Amino acid sequence: MKYWNKRLHTMTEYIPGEQPDNMDDFIKLNTNENPFPPSQAVLDALQKACNGNLRRYPNPTAQTVRELFAKNNVLNADNIFVANGSDEIFTLLFRGFVEPDGLAAFPYPSYALYYTMAEANGIAYDKITLDNNFDMPFDTFLNKKYNLIIIANPNNPTGKGIPIEQIKYFCSAYKGLLVVDEAYVDFYNETALPLINEFDNIIITRSFSKSYSLAGLRVGLAIAHKDIIKGFIKLKDSYNVDRLAQAGAYAALADKRGFQYNIMMVRNNKEYLEESLESMGFHTVPSKANFVFTKHPGIDAKKLFTALKEHKILVRWFDGPIQSEYIRISVGTMMEIKKLIKVLSEIIAN
Repeated sequence: MKYWNKRLHTMTEYIPGEQPDNMDDFIKLNTNENPFPPSQAVLDALQKACNGNLRRYPNPTAQTVRELFAKNNVLNADNIFVANGSDEIFTLLFRGFVEPDGLAAFPYPSYALYYTMAEANGIAYDKITLDNNFDMPFDTFLNKKYNLIIIANPNNPTGKGIPIEQIKYFCSAYKGLLVVDEAYVDFYNETALPLINEFDNIIITRSFSKSYSLAGLRVGLAIAHKDIIKGFIKLKDSYNVDRLAQAGAYAALADKRGFQYNIMMVRNNKEYLEESLESMGFHTVPSKANFVFTKHPGIDAKKLFTALKEHKILVRWFDGPIQSEYIRISVGTMMEIKKLIKVLSEIIAN
């Protein structure tokens, strides 16, 4: 710590969900990973890409991925930026799209990495608390002149979705840069992508980690007006997305049948999980994602998190106002969910 600068000393550290070394010993429902493997088409593409060309640098802009996503969504490749995970996109946002004396705003509770990235880049920000139903208080975001606002749709950790008409109305009133993080949007497909052609102040981010089962490859997308995309490309590392990641992402976008099957399985399991939790007396926030945010009126959430971990079941508990009353449970396989429900029933009974 001797050589840390002041910003590094004072910033809040982001703590990812636990990734145990002996992962096979646990039921892992804590980091919103997809419980199902990538499709065979994706695995075949990755294996094919493991060849002598790994000695060469990858395409610097992942052009084939840009073009395929654009084709699938009636956009232009100039509207697409391919990143080393969504995390890189957020870092570049704070580095190149907000002045040092600017002000950002994020909802609370939401993805804590927004707060961490802002602090790491020296950008001041406000937390805007969600309303009592965990809905987005858009009017409050207009009370100050915010240069950058990031919202997640669906939100993490609550899982609640935002109607696209609300986002459209807000864009028409807000003069700064709005980022809509759609890491979980594929599960219920309420996307704001059509707004890209209507507003030049909106950026939509996507992830391959959730619906495409590729968290290990670290690929993310930003979709925006072409001038914003030019800024991302100017700021990024020269070869930010490696050859294997590009091959896997392209194959995932091309395999629409495998994608739809994966989505159907996750949704079915999530709905079974919600019904099972409700039958045990849990209060669960309506979720449009691959996780649920839930609490039991008779058991402290942190104690529940600890008790599950003792049974080698990992879920997520967040400290802080409001969110500490809940645990977040990622959707697993049906076998994992049934084991979870059995253990929860035993904990409640005791």
